[in-house]
Amino acid sequence: MADRKPSKETQTYVEGRNLEAHIIADMLRIESITAELREFKEDTKDRLNKLEGWIVAIVGVTVTTLIATVGSLIFRVLA
Repeated sequence: MADRKPSKETQTYVEGRNLEAHIIADMLRIESITAELREFKEDTKDRLNKLEGWIVAIVGVTVTTLIATVGSLIFRVLA
């Protein structure tokens, strides 16, 4: 088994040619990712708002039913 030593060559980002093109391509990728994150954030916010509405409605119906049941029981006991 031969021991391999890592090469100490440094690899440059670009070979010097078309450096501007590489920078522009990277900027476009960053912009694309940023746009996707914004869209994901808006979609997630809309879904959470819908979920919040459903939770509030379920809690409201539950509390109303509980109050009606307790009121009914109290009315029957007192009557």
